[in-house]
Amino acid sequence: MKRKISESLELPKEVIMNVPYIRILGNDELQIENHKGIVEYSSDIVRLKSSIGIIKIEGKDFLIKEINPETVVLTGKIKNLEFISI
Repeated sequence: MKRKISESLELPKEVIMNVPYIRILGNDELQIENHKGIVEYSSDIVRLKSSIGIIKIEGKDFLIKEINPETVVLTGKIKNLEFISI
């Protein structure tokens, strides 16, 4: 139902359905909107909760550049991005 509303009103799905919106800039910056919090954070792995499950990012030299209730900006060398259903 939310998907149909989103399409008929031409609103972004991430706004209506509260799904994560992910932007990857090269292989050294990642921005995730609509997250539900950090599950794990180290220099080589980050796991975030989202409405669709866990988002797992693997790489090296990770730093959280920005974090707020809606957005996480992560820098470092990104090697892998994985979605884990709950």
